[in-house]
Amino acid sequence: MTRDLRRLADTKFDLIVVGAGFYGVTVAWDAAQRGLAVAIIDQDDFGAATSFNNLKTLHGGLRSLQSLNFKQMRLFIRERRALARILPHLVRPLPFVVGTTRNPKRSSLLMRVAFAINDAVARDRNEGLADPGSHLPGSEIISREEALRLNPVISPDGVTGGAVWYDYQMISTDRVTLSFLLSAVDAGATAANYVKANRFIREANRVVGVRAEDSLTGNTFDIRGSVVVNCAGPWAASMLTDLPQAAQGAPPPRLSRAMNLVTRKVVNSHACGGVAGGRYLFMVPWREVSMLGTSHDAYDGSPDQLKVSRWDLEAFLKDAREAFPHAGLTTSDVRLIHRGLLPMVSGDGHDVRLLKESQVVDHARHGLPGLVSVFGVRYTTARHTAEQAVDAVFRSLGHAKPPPCRTAETPLLGGSMNHVDNFLKAVLLRDVAGIGTDTLRRIASTYGTGYDQVLQNARDVPALARPLGRSCEVLGAEILYAAQREMALKLGDAVIRRTEAGAAGHPGTDALERAAAIMARAHAWDEWRIRNEVAEVEAFYRLPRD
Repeated sequence: MTRDLRRLADTKFDLIVVGAGFYGVTVAWDAAQRGLAVAIIDQDDFGAATSFNNLKTLHGGLRSLQSLNFKQMRLFIRERRALARILPHLVRPLPFVVGTTRNPKRSSLLMRVAFAINDAVARDRNEGLADPGSHLPGSEIISREEALRLNPVISPDGVTGGAVWYDYQMISTDRVTLSFLLSAVDAGATAANYVKANRFIREANRVVGVRAEDSLTGNTFDIRGSVVVNCAGPWAASMLTDLPQAAQGAPPPRLSRAMNLVTRKVVNSHACGGVAGGRYLFMVPWREVSMLGTSHDAYDGSPDQLKVSRWDLEAFLKDAREAFPHAGLTTSDVRLIHRGLLPMVSGDGHDVRLLKESQVVDHARHGLPGLVSVFGVRYTTARHTAEQAVDAVFRSLGHAKPPPCRTAETPLLGGSMNHVDNFLKAVLLRDVAGIGTDTLRRIASTYGTGYDQVLQNARDVPALARPLGRSCEVLGAEILYAAQREMALKLGDAVIRRTEAGAAGHPGTDALERAAAIMARAHAWDEWRIRNEVAEVEAFYRLPRD
């Protein structure tokens, strides 16, 4: 994947996607697979904003059961299954457990009925999944003793039993996002990070492209296309402000700030639910850490000014201690703060009602053809929303009937395998000099069927077969692969999003410095640039002090 700004400027595309978060990359993949000439840009790195902020889970719409919205439940169930089908190495089952109480809303009887309905609605949850390791078991109601054993971080007071159900966990959401993007590029799309769309270009009352700016140099240029899809996430609304009021359509949703924390390892096999202020928080096991989420607050500021204060962090930890008193969480346990902005229906302070379903706005219906805006909400249903958006693109291109979408069945790059365990067993039969079985398993699980391209770097330069640092198992070969093949232009791109080195917290100064040295050789950085890149990553991990 090569950053070719000349190609962006010189090509007339069928579709330009503004924003390469999860919604943007799913749109690009769908459109490229259906044969369109696609360009996709992002003002930052791919998936670096709201898409980076999540609990790594894919849900089956259990919350939709509360409002008896079975249509929405079925959508979540289908989309959860689709992601398990097309990315089997990055999506694995994860059990959840919550305690039951004498509160009628959380009683064993209500849970038993609710999960019986859930299992019935999701009866085909494993249909078409060839890998038994991807199958989700049914739910169960368990005893008080078992509930407290599986969920040891909640208070035992008032607990009468427990409920266990299964969803999926993404081993790496960043690799999931990147897999969609790499698949789109493999299908012919042109992608570039650090390219900002400053405004839409309009001619004859139609959007025909974007005025773009290279964020690294400040150079501006035009990108021309028949249709533009505005997938700019929290910036999507501000992209519309220069348009005539009528063309903007209905007022875009307001924003809420979502926050998740990466902490020391607290829970093990199960994602544990606890109640604070009448709502559930979850502690999710992930790698050798735990993730805590999710906190929501109304947000009225600019997306560019999003930050988390010390007070915000302490308030969230206070809720966490209420939900999980036996976890003993303090500020010193926090390794990384995730934050992002999501569309909401209404909100004031902590009382937030999120938008329940993503919105696709075809501005042709408001007098401005050539522009489609997407306001996305859920990671799980992004593929379906992308399908709707690309259908709208084809209509804008004059197709009465869009060609069929195949993204629910087509494996993404790295995901062409029927049985993950058999794939890993075959990989581990190989003897790769200098690389142990645990590292080999991790690389194969991360890169799927493309793992050998990473190992080639280690074979070419044996020194790259070494881990980056004393407490960081990522190899130098992975950093070089990110720089050469995955458009990692900055140190943070490679350390935080392309590899596992810093995704769960600071990888260690030794690892950071070695990764910077590898990036420097790949991109011809001087010492000043190296110091600045390291400083930028250090600032990313720094917890708020005020």
